[in-house]
Amino acid sequence: MPGAGKQPEEIQRQIRELLEAGFDPTTIHRRLKVGRSSIYRMKRCLQRHGTTYMPKELNKKNGRPKVLTAEQELEVRDWLRKPENRNRYLDDLVWLIHDRFNIVCSTTTMSKMKRKWLRVIEYEETGRPIDEVTRTSLLETHPDLPILLDEAAMGGGIDVEDEQQQMPGAAPAVAMMMQAGLSATGMGGMAGGVAMLPMESQIEPQLAQGFQQDITPDGLRHS
Repeated sequence: MPGAGKQPEEIQRQIRELLEAGFDPTTIHRRLKVGRSSIYRMKRCLQRHGTTYMPKELNKKNGRPKVLTAEQELEVRDWLRKPENRNRYLDDLVWLIHDRFNIVCSTTTMSKMKRKWLRVIEYEETGRPIDEVTRTSLLETHPDLPILLDEAAMGGGIDVEDEQQQMPGAAPAVAMMMQAGLSATGMGGMAGGVAMLPMESQIEPQLAQGFQQDITPDGLRHS
């Protein structure tokens, strides 16, 4: 019986034969209904170890996976700084960690780490401030990182979605006006230090006064 998460031996044999015959993983996936990521992993294992799955003596996934050191994570950051690496499969990052440090990490662990460093790289390239979740994660792993002392990196403003969450009673129309970037004076704000009422508030008293002048005590208009 195959190990947990492994394909049956007959499927492994078919995948191996198709790979050796030159079929690409997508074609094999469509023919055998096996996940593409599994086929890619098998292909790498066949190339590196001659087996469809990593040999037991190299498989260190039993128990909690090792955590990378701060220096090792910085190497991952440097790898991600190359644009051609940012959209590669997480499996490629897993294999990089295994080949470079002889450590086996799950794709979930790599996904979290990749997300963290991509946010740092995004700030370096675009100046977009780092969110609180990423900041907390960096403090846990790299408390001495210079970027944590950069006020511009940590001083991100609140976007409209956050404002709506913080002001649950705000009317949807107000939120839409805020998102559209309307000026404060257009919303009844301040103009030249003088409080300005919304246009509707100014018109209504004028209309009421006009009606009172035009309507006689018996409710009829003057001709």
